Amino acid sequence: MGDIRSCVEYLMFCPGWMFDVASARVAREYLVAEIPMETFGEKYAKYLSETYSEVSVDQLTGCAMAILEFLSEIEAGEMSVELIDHYCHDRLHFEKVGVPRRMKSMFGNVEDAVKSREYSQELLQKSFRTFVFRLRNDPTNMSPPGWLLEEDVNIPKFAEVVGQEVSFLDSL
Repeated sequence: MGDIRSCVEYLMFCPGWMFDVASARVAREYLVAEIPMETFGEKYAKYLSETYSEVSVDQLTGCAMAILEFLSEIEAGEMSVELIDHYCHDRLHFEKVGVPRRMKSMFGNVEDAVKSREYSQELLQKSFRTFVFRLRNDPTNMSPPGWLLEEDVNIPKFAEVVGQEVSFLDSL
């Protein structure tokens, strides 16, 4: 019985919003530190793969690169980190435009695994681009002043990972 349960648990996927936020955080942390992007990818891939079915460093860094390329394309410059933070808040707190995400239900919470894979680089690129253009037209989609992902009480396990520091030594 234990073997069947572990197989079923292994086939459970990370929620799409969490993959998108983890990828965005890889991009954000890379922008603010002088450490190789793969180091941040490893931080998130390790947590996601231990908790859900495997998420690779390449998946996360590929998505992070797509975000950074888009930010470069629109010449976001110093606004890049802020845009990523606003995106992380939006993906966590909203299922879709104007529809708040239910953070807790009677049978689980927002960090629970899902039965099918809800994420890909293409979906993330579309989501991030759409969000940035929507934010330009409607600044009410910004995260509240002072909001930090690593302090969000709705995602205690994931917030703990976000708050973990990495150093240059981790990249060796």
